[in-house]
Amino acid sequence: MPCYPIELDLTGRTALVVGLGRVGRRKAEGLSAAGARVLGVDPSPTVGDGWPAGLVIVAEAYRADHLAGVALAFAAAVPEVNRLVTADARAAGIWVNSASDPSAGDFTLPAVWRDGDVTLTVSTAGASPALSALLRDRAAAALGPSAAGLAALLAELRPLVIARLSDPSARRRVLSDWADPRWLSLYDADGPDAVRAELLRALDLHS
Repeated sequence: MPCYPIELDLTGRTALVVGLGRVGRRKAEGLSAAGARVLGVDPSPTVGDGWPAGLVIVAEAYRADHLAGVALAFAAAVPEVNRLVTADARAAGIWVNSASDPSAGDFTLPAVWRDGDVTLTVSTAGASPALSALLRDRAAAALGPSAAGLAALLAELRPLVIARLSDPSARRRVLSDWADPRWLSLYDADGPDAVRAELLRALDLHS
């Protein structure tokens, strides 16, 4: 079934991860990297280094009151616990993801690749996570490092466009032109300084 893609700002919000095995740990790491406060519940968490920053570990069995104040929930324990977490979260109006039964939850997670400001996600609507990962890796290889580099340059220069061009249509023309594939090719060939100079020259023509 087709789903609605969305990016969430989780900064300062609490996400619950029930089960801190391999799958749960991976989810906790991704949530922490997105700025979430992560509450990890597991009666027997693995002791060791490398837990993500912002993770609060509660070494006890899951209870429904662990959902208090939570924005998102992730059920990554054994199936019977995951069913309980999913039922409790949905009853409380909290979006939940179930690792053992994705169709029972409210959302699934795509295969993700990040480089700087560029985030690439690929989903097969749950048909094949392995295929999603393969397609993600192929697309990431095709993009290469120039995509993140160009995105960083555009983030740097966009305020200049807004400051110098008061006409909204002129702004759109410049920003649309800056998304042309030729800038990626120039970045690959000559590097960021050459792209910055050409972008500024293009802006001068519209100022």
